Amino acid sequence: MTGKKVWAVGAVAFLVGAGAMFAVTVVVDGDPKVTVQPESAAKADMPQTREELVAAWTTELAKAGKEKPDGWETLPTGEIRDRYLSQYFINAPDAEDIDPGMVRRG
Repeated sequence: MTGKKVWAVGAVAFLVGAGAMFAVTVVVDGDPKVTVQPESAAKADMPQTREELVAAWTTELAKAGKEKPDGWETLPTGEIRDRYLSQYFINAPDAEDIDPGMVRRG
């Protein structure tokens, strides 16, 4: 091959490569997508204010046939939240109640 042909082949290869790179960058979107995780159902269902916590706790106690203890008004909000969650999980159905025919794997 002569020098001019080598340069011509090199120039064509360069242009083809540059064109391919341009085509790829046009097709591929360089901006990263921002994803937002949906809000957890547990977080949405959790009472946030003291009044909501007291109401939810009272409901859970009523399901268990219990009443609020004496002096509950002096409990801090965090303690009411803890007691509500404790009673909520105590009242939760067992697996046998949800699916009586469920087979246990050993």
